[in-house]
Amino acid sequence: MSHSKDNQYRLLERHEFAAQCRLRTTGSLARISIVRNLTSDGCAVECIPANLQRGDTIYLQFGSVGPVEGRVMWLRKGMEAGIRFEQGLHPAVFDRLLYLAHRNMVLSNDPMELKDDAVALRKSGHRMAAC
Repeated sequence: MSHSKDNQYRLLERHEFAAQCRLRTTGSLARISIVRNLTSDGCAVECIPANLQRGDTIYLQFGSVGPVEGRVMWLRKGMEAGIRFEQGLHPAVFDRLLYLAHRNMVLSNDPMELKDDAVALRKSGHRMAAC
């Protein structure tokens, strides 16, 4: 039995957390959104634009990583979307994003931006996504 890329995406282990990212669609400004889970091939994102459609191309910025191009595979209109990355994340990049996300969960109960400098992040105060 062969697996399509869509089925393979569903078979990867999902890492659950809440972290800020910047989401941009073609021809629009970036907005702060919340990543709820991540695999090397995609993620679930909350606080999405109301006009986002299945099949749309989006660009995600995870702290200093990105933009990462992805395609909307499913969505709950105006609430959340499942994104499949056009190219999977390099294993070292994926591991670093997981490390930063889990470290941020220890520092704050609120979703934080995935930055390497935790001290500066705590001092600056972080902006919450306004869904």
